[in-house]
Amino acid sequence: MMTLVLILLCALGFLLVIAGLRLIGLVAAVSGGILGWCLGGVIHGTLIPEWSPAICATVASVACAALAALFIRPAVAVGFGAAGTIIGALIGGILVERGIAPTAPNADADVSPTSQLDSTPAQAVRAARSGFSESMQTILGQTQGGSTPTETLARLAGAGSRIGAVAKSRWDLVPAPTRTFLLASTAAGAIIGFGVGVVFARWALAGASSALGTLLLLACGIPLMEKHAPTIPLPKSTAAWILVGAALTLAGWAFQMRRVQRESEPPRVQ
Repeated sequence: MMTLVLILLCALGFLLVIAGLRLIGLVAAVSGGILGWCLGGVIHGTLIPEWSPAICATVASVACAALAALFIRPAVAVGFGAAGTIIGALIGGILVERGIAPTAPNADADVSPTSQLDSTPAQAVRAARSGFSESMQTILGQTQGGSTPTETLARLAGAGSRIGAVAKSRWDLVPAPTRTFLLASTAAGAIIGFGVGVVFARWALAGASSALGTLLLLACGIPLMEKHAPTIPLPKSTAAWILVGAALTLAGWAFQMRRVQRESEPPRVQ
């Protein structure tokens, strides 16, 4: 049964890569549902802790999916804004670590015992980043330990609040001036991403569908290849998979936009 589900998701991913503009409503609804499910755990931990994580995640997922399907272009613009937020935060962190951004000593070094080890913003960012991905993998791994599907979904829904708590504890390690710089770079990335999604709406729609299709292809295709074609060597490094995903996304995006341009051209007079 699981193999059939993976095959269907791979087929859906392939369709999104080559013809995502025709399925953009589905793209927006699925993306909104995933975003809502992730936000559900955060909502449970901060706003309504008396609700169960599964209920919060389900309500947020359905609401975001419906809004995304009704307002497709704004939803895609918001998605590009979210991508810009991540890129802006990464670029800001790299600039701080390389010493290009403000590198004044931490003014709170005498107050916080943890900051005595992180007297510069570069050291603080490295300390905050160290082990973060391992913590995320641990939290996501805990969601698979449920004895029933309902318990597994409940644990998955609560992963958002746990990830938020870990992120907040790491954020507290960074000195205040550096936080301001990182917030500014993150906000700049969000504004640029949102602007790209608004100004270049059709191009953004094609890019979003191609990216989602690539994610489905890689996430579902790799387990299938490992199970049914173990002799085919697969790359092990994360950088290699990022390059593969970027290449597939660009290829699908170019293919879709070429078809759009061809359909918009007036017929030639013989």
